[in-house]
Amino acid sequence: MNISLLQRIFFFTLSCCLLFVLLLGSVIWSSQAIELAFSRNHYAKQLTNQTNTLKQLVANDNIYDSNYSINDWQSLEVKLTALLKSSPKLTEQQLTIQNSLQSQNESLKNLFTLINKNKLKNASEVIKTHLKAKLMTQLEAIRSEALHLSEIAQKDIYNTIQNQAVFIITISAVSILALLFGAFTLTSIVRKSLTEVKCAFEKNHSGDYQNIQLSHHSQEFDSIADAFNTMNEKLSESTISLTEMKKIVEERTHVLEQLSRTDPLTKVANRRALFERANMEFSRAMRSKNNLTLLLLDCDFFKNVNDEFGHLFGDELLIHICNICGQEIRDIDFLARYGGEEFIIVLPNCDIAGGIETANRIQNSLARHCVAIEDKEVCVTLSIGISMLSERHKNLDQLINDADKAMYLAKENGRNRIEVLPAPNLH
Repeated sequence: MNISLLQRIFFFTLSCCLLFVLLLGSVIWSSQAIELAFSRNHYAKQLTNQTNTLKQLVANDNIYDSNYSINDWQSLEVKLTALLKSSPKLTEQQLTIQNSLQSQNESLKNLFTLINKNKLKNASEVIKTHLKAKLMTQLEAIRSEALHLSEIAQKDIYNTIQNQAVFIITISAVSILALLFGAFTLTSIVRKSLTEVKCAFEKNHSGDYQNIQLSHHSQEFDSIADAFNTMNEKLSESTISLTEMKKIVEERTHVLEQLSRTDPLTKVANRRALFERANMEFSRAMRSKNNLTLLLLDCDFFKNVNDEFGHLFGDELLIHICNICGQEIRDIDFLARYGGEEFIIVLPNCDIAGGIETANRIQNSLARHCVAIEDKEVCVTLSIGISMLSERHKNLDQLINDADKAMYLAKENGRNRIEVLPAPNLH
């Protein structure tokens, strides 16, 4: 099946979203499991505390006193019974202990009822002491079971945290591997197809008219291959001169070189073209002692825009930024995508003041022109770092690094700002 690169990118983006949802779901599920484990432990501690309160009541009060009121006992017993009925979801082992606790609680209530019968109030001290001791023993048995339930719950907390951590790490690792595989596949298809098309042009330039055989098929590159193969057929059947052939090949090669130097999304220069042009301007400024200023622009809260509106709208926003920048810079200036949501503008024969003026124009224009989506307007802001060539800059990387530091300073100071890294004049 012939799938276009756009469709592959769409499926890759959709896969990224699905993996994110899967990871988020695993985190939520793990948090719920951990929360349940803590609730079991809390429940066991409540049982223990309630049983201790009952024991303290029996130990401190004379339950055989004629004036003894059983209201306090009944109130605490009702709370214990209600607590046993409101247990969280338990494991099979914990449920066994829970059933034992409920059975012992019924025995406890029956024993206390027996003690408080009128006839027992006239019983001998031996019987009274025996029944009270039996009551304390029953309470201690319930307390022991509650402590055992608490110990199991605490172990369950540790095991749950450990298991969920392993689960989340596994899901994260699988997601990262899947994303890396998808990104590598897309990059491999584009790179190999470009290489095969370029090789075909090189062979054609030498007079070897061979059709392009693509290793990976996509609608975009297949259309280029079909057009090229059709051209080859016509060339092989006609008497086109070598000069004309060279001209055609040179034009086609130029198109491919432009593609390799252009960012496919924003249609501005890519990183490769940036370094070629910037190194040339750097060498020229060093020789002629002219000013050279760099602007490094970074879109503020771009991840939030992607998360809220989707990656397709994020791509549209990057194109919008490039259009605004292209309108606000001079013809001799050079705009390129540095990576992600970062862009660099090379300003030849321009000092810091000129760089600040250009940056202000871009920010003001972005503030006036927002992007509409779903009946609402999204206005984007930029954090801009500026650096100018000085004596301490020995190469282009140092100049870009200063602009990068200034940009991060703009981020730290609140975003939607312009920051300049101080530098002395070159001459």
